[in-house]
Amino acid sequence: MKSLIIGTTISVMLSSVIVASSIESSTIKQLQKDVEALKLRDIQMKKEFEGNAMSGFQLAGYASFDYTDEQNADGSFSSVQFSPIFHYQYGNVFQFEGEVEFTINSEGETDTELEYAAGTFFINDYMGLQIGKFLSPVGQFVQNLHPSWINKLPSAPLGFGHDGAAPSANVGIALRGGLPKIGGIRSNYALFISNAPTFGIAADGDVIIDTSAKTTSSGASKTWGGRYAINPVGNMEIGISAATGKIAETLASDEEIQRDYDVFGTDMMYNINAFSLKAEYIQQKIGENALSPLEGGTWKAWYTQLSYQFDRIKLEPVLRYGAYDNPETNRNQWTLGLNYLFSNNIMAKIAYEINTDEDNAAIDSSANNNRFLAQFAFGF
Repeated sequence: MKSLIIGTTISVMLSSVIVASSIESSTIKQLQKDVEALKLRDIQMKKEFEGNAMSGFQLAGYASFDYTDEQNADGSFSSVQFSPIFHYQYGNVFQFEGEVEFTINSEGETDTELEYAAGTFFINDYMGLQIGKFLSPVGQFVQNLHPSWINKLPSAPLGFGHDGAAPSANVGIALRGGLPKIGGIRSNYALFISNAPTFGIAADGDVIIDTSAKTTSSGASKTWGGRYAINPVGNMEIGISAATGKIAETLASDEEIQRDYDVFGTDMMYNINAFSLKAEYIQQKIGENALSPLEGGTWKAWYTQLSYQFDRIKLEPVLRYGAYDNPETNRNQWTLGLNYLFSNNIMAKIAYEINTDEDNAAIDSSANNNRFLAQFAFGF
């Protein structure tokens, strides 16, 4: 009897052990599955985090407020501009940059313009492929110096505004980058192919070259060109630019014709201590076409600018001389300015322009009007 009880007890204990082992094994397997699931989830979250970490967004831009008092005219608050700039970058693969310009016109309405919007794919350390609407790589002022908080005067140099001698923007593709040092000299380059500009008469009656970046070539072939610049010494850059192709013109009969189109420019900037010297020459040459009543010719402009930034009193005097010549006008301008720098990106400017236009004086007396300008500008 005693043996039977002991045997039964042992059987029950063995059964309990077997059941417990089975439960423990099942629990372990479930725990292993849970651990594997957590590992997979962790890997997935890590990939998503790394992908988001590679993306970066930045809002930058600038704004300015202007006052103009022109000779023989009433002074007025002449311009309000707000230009946000959007930057997006994905690692070292891709970058997007776009600027939207908001301004108030003389009627009190808001004008909106897409200054540029282009994406750049980084091919290697020395080259990026840019696609979209981009500021013209030809020259220096338009692509690097035109924002109001960077431009040291309240106005652009003669011929470097819209529809002047300097191309403003392109729709197309471009290769941009820098080159390794050659003989201890650094250099950078930009090569582009874009839609052709147009040639014709503007609403005010002036004959203009419209280079404001169009999404069609208007029957003309593409324009191609670029800029190459070297840095022979520290804080100095010397650049040369060129472009060629065809330009489109629409006749009164709606017939489209083409003309030869060539661009050439050179620029220089040099910063030494508190002095800053800038100079640039640009020209656009339009060929003749017997089918058009408009003559071709050369639109050219140049300027030289010198400034000195005081340290303790935060003042910066600026002197600029420029000239603009085309088949209809021959203008020159002296501009003397003084800036007060609240910081490197916040400033107040005043300037006085002395304008001379002998060719247009009889037609438009305002061409010789001098102007007082004031501007508050900041970048962010």
